Amino acid sequence: MSDTNSKTAVVAFSGGLDTSMLVPYMRENYNLDKVITCVVDTGSMDTKIQKQVEMRADEVGADEHVYIDASQAFYDEIIKHLIFGNVSRDGYPLSVGSERLIQARETIKFAHERDVKLVANGCTGAGNDQYRFDLVAYVMGNGIESIAPVREHNIKREFSQNFLIERGISVADKTKYSYNAGLWGVSIGGEETHTSDGLIPEEAWYSQVSKDAKAQTIDITFDKGEPVALKTENGETVGALAVIQEIARIGSRMGIGRHYHLGTSIPGKKGRIAYESPAADILYEAHRTLEKHVMTQSQIFFKQSIANEFGKLIHEAGVFDPLIDDLRSYLESSQRRVSGTCKVYLEPYAIKAVTVDSPFDLLGAEGSVYGEYSDFYDARDAEGSSKLHAYEQLLFKQRA
Repeated sequence: MSDTNSKTAVVAFSGGLDTSMLVPYMRENYNLDKVITCVVDTGSMDTKIQKQVEMRADEVGADEHVYIDASQAFYDEIIKHLIFGNVSRDGYPLSVGSERLIQARETIKFAHERDVKLVANGCTGAGNDQYRFDLVAYVMGNGIESIAPVREHNIKREFSQNFLIERGISVADKTKYSYNAGLWGVSIGGEETHTSDGLIPEEAWYSQVSKDAKAQTIDITFDKGEPVALKTENGETVGALAVIQEIARIGSRMGIGRHYHLGTSIPGKKGRIAYESPAADILYEAHRTLEKHVMTQSQIFFKQSIANEFGKLIHEAGVFDPLIDDLRSYLESSQRRVSGTCKVYLEPYAIKAVTVDSPFDLLGAEGSVYGEYSDFYDARDAEGSSKLHAYEQLLFKQRA
């Protein structure tokens, strides 16, 4: 390693308050000659946002700024399987944390390419992101040191704000709230989320509801569990990533997917956030409904346990455990008949209903109308089956 690289650091950059502060802070406190900012896009950054982040990196004094597009990898390795499993942690669809693993990996890979041995992130000591970034560095780093100065020096938001202002660097008005925006959703933190009963004001939500928001119907086509096409009143979108991005745009303008979540971090600390997950909410509701039509009950219920374990490994930084590949294989296998088109009825702030059109629809199987009749068996068969179903419980009751 050259002497120049020994005084170089890569900052996993988002353009937010903490990572903005890290650029001048590390230069002043870590004896560095060069700071490179590295932003890893997992599917949420359009050209305008990319430019804004690049300009922010220049404003805070980065010597070089690098943009990496990892959106397809994020979809292929994580999002696709979250959809297959309708994965959540107590209702939270892993909106932002799931991105960190890909972002950490791509940042470490970039540092390897440049032979840089110091990588910094904006994690605190309270949450799970520190485990995600540190894990990747431990497993893939091969000599790279992963540091988190905010954690190391117990830096608070007020310090970061003042540190930037004192150096003539702008601080956004909304820094009262922290936003982590990604393809799968946005997490929001503020003083209201530090208590059990606080609610953020309307203006603090990341996406503001459009004044002309009205009820609409969209058609989502799934092929073996993947959302491959979307039809709306404005036209058709194809390709899973583009479909997710367009559904997120539609849902956010309608106020769909606004929630609060209370979770327990790996260290055991309770944490509360507000979050928006329009794409996850709409896609899960459509996908789950399609599965009910084309899968057996035992498939559906068993898959829930697989999905829970997959979600745990993603959420708690277990992505190098070989179990995760086994779970991916099962989730993929479970989707072999999950194909069809879902018509999703949306209203402002709500998903009203989902209907299904699929060649594998068991509800429309020949000779069976639920609650009415079946051509496969007659009344005598049903009566005998019903009696046998009660038999063991009858015996137990007699001995009670």
